Amino acid sequence: MKKILLGFVLVFATLFTSVWAEDNPRAVIIFDASGSMWGQINGKTKIEIGRDALKNVVNEWNPSVELGLTVYGHRTKGDCNDIETVIPVGKVDKKKFLSTVMAIKPKGKTPISRSLRKVAEEIKYTEEKATIILISDGKETCDPDPCGTAKELEKNGIDFVTHVIGFNVDKKTDMQLECIADATGGEYFSAKDATALNEAMKVIVKKVEVVEAPKPVVKKLKINLEVTTSETEGGKWVKATNYVYTVEDGKADSHINSAHSNKKKAGTSKLPVGNYILKSSYNAFKKETPFEIKAGEITKVNVVFGQTGTVEVSASEKEGGKWVKATNYVYTVEDGKVGERAGNAHSRKKDSGKDILPVGNYILKSAYNAFKKETPFEIKAGEITKVNVVFGQTGTVEISASETEGGKWVKLYGYIYPADEDGKKDGGNVGQVNNRSSKDITTHKLPVGKYIMEVKYNNFKKEVVFNVNAGETNKIHVVFSQFTIEAKCLDMNAKIGYEIYASSGRLVFDKETRCSAVLEITLDSGDYSVEAKVGNDIKTVKFTVGGDVSTLTIDMSNIKREPTKEELIKADSQETPTVEKVTHATTPAEHTEKITIGDKQIEIKGVSQKDADKVKELSAMLGAFGGMMQGTNPEEQKKQQEKQSTDNAKADKEFDEMSKELDMFTK
Repeated sequence: MKKILLGFVLVFATLFTSVWAEDNPRAVIIFDASGSMWGQINGKTKIEIGRDALKNVVNEWNPSVELGLTVYGHRTKGDCNDIETVIPVGKVDKKKFLSTVMAIKPKGKTPISRSLRKVAEEIKYTEEKATIILISDGKETCDPDPCGTAKELEKNGIDFVTHVIGFNVDKKTDMQLECIADATGGEYFSAKDATALNEAMKVIVKKVEVVEAPKPVVKKLKINLEVTTSETEGGKWVKATNYVYTVEDGKADSHINSAHSNKKKAGTSKLPVGNYILKSSYNAFKKETPFEIKAGEITKVNVVFGQTGTVEVSASEKEGGKWVKATNYVYTVEDGKVGERAGNAHSRKKDSGKDILPVGNYILKSAYNAFKKETPFEIKAGEITKVNVVFGQTGTVEISASETEGGKWVKLYGYIYPADEDGKKDGGNVGQVNNRSSKDITTHKLPVGKYIMEVKYNNFKKEVVFNVNAGETNKIHVVFSQFTIEAKCLDMNAKIGYEIYASSGRLVFDKETRCSAVLEITLDSGDYSVEAKVGNDIKTVKFTVGGDVSTLTIDMSNIKREPTKEELIKADSQETPTVEKVTHATTPAEHTEKITIGDKQIEIKGVSQKDADKVKELSAMLGAFGGMMQGTNPEEQKKQQEKQSTDNAKADKEFDEMSKELDMFTK
């Protein structure tokens, strides 16, 4: 809120006589010198505007009216008791009055209530007729309720009246200041600029100068708003919430009060004169109603919502079965689709869920354990629509875990998923496993069917497939049979791949890691085989889970294997490198030898003298064999040819093997 223009200028005028008395009235101006006075309005500080306003008032002041000046906030910062009477009540010395005002420097706070009390004490208002004029552009900064102070002073005074001017204030401040005027039977003026302020001052000062005859006593209204609510015009009252808002640019702005109504009693409130909007709610209905408060009148508002009906919801696992506890949310239908939520009708084993709804079509979204269901229904005026949601049969699953069969229970975390016929996940999770201590057990009610549970204990993970049968409790105890696999490799930083197969041949685990990593897994008791692979080296080892041994070491450093086809093809496609003969003092000499077999000739380079001699011997043997074949008769030659075919095949095979060995040796 804004501060008081003169942060707060208060003219407190006291009339010491009745309407027939001849004594002159007296007045006291309370001038605000709080720090907020340095604020500006249209480029001019509030202190300047305040001084100009006082200058106009003093220059035109009736000399027959005694005047005094009290100032607050002009000496120290943050002191709520910084209040001083700088000019006592007496005849007006205009020059002194104005010079005193011009010398005031704003510094402190705005103690409105305390200033009122101080001035009241000095002029002893309880013994005289009194009138107060208050000009403000903001609120009290020391005590919480200046309106309450005004009520207290009025209650203890004689014909105590306060006139209030609100200078360029917002609507909330308008209402607070108007409360001060209403509490003491005064008038409220709303001035938006300096011109309006001066005009309002003139009107109120005249009231101080003139001794008025007593006005007829008008009974004050305790309330000026009554609100009733119904479904139809002239229909039975219904219970509704009604909140009052101020109006800004034709729309609801700030909530300032309420006027809740019920079947027996109208909602009431006391509001300042002005325009407002009433926001009302009844079941799924929401409605806004504009209205006006006029001086001295009670405004009556009847909010008509529209006709309704009732929905009653029950839930069961099967048609005609026992009721179960379920959550049921009601949604509107928009263009055939689910719209906004309109209410709820949660049901229990003993009670149906109920809600009152406007006439129309709706969708009920219900949930029971892992079941979720949508049910359309219609609400008719004055009727009860009964909806029974049949979810389907369920069973119970109880889950616990231990490290060994019959061992102590352990903590367990995970989720439960629907499973297909092959035991694989078939949808999102339908329940959580959360055994927070070794004493906990997880219990779920689930629709009949197959499920898979993915659970974790420390670094061990396990999948368990299970069935839920109607009305039965399936107790599942997960045993984490821990098994450790490690590898011994020539390079312990090399990558190694593991594939573990059950005895049925099903792959149950696979992972790629470093040889240096220790693999910790959990498997059901039984026989398994693990296939470990480092590069092209593969080794398969069988092992058993559930026995005395729980650790397996796979030695990948001593694998002997034949070269793969790919390696042979690659080697065969490469040209045989030529090895130059180099003789060293400490190195045996190397030779090049040729072998001739029939029409085939092979040149072998880079062999030692000993190997060269063997090659010569082999060449001689093959040559002699060829000579023997040429010296026989035709008949004998035929036999020799048949034998030669057999021997040639054998020799070719030996030759190929030798060639490979020699080639490998050369390389």
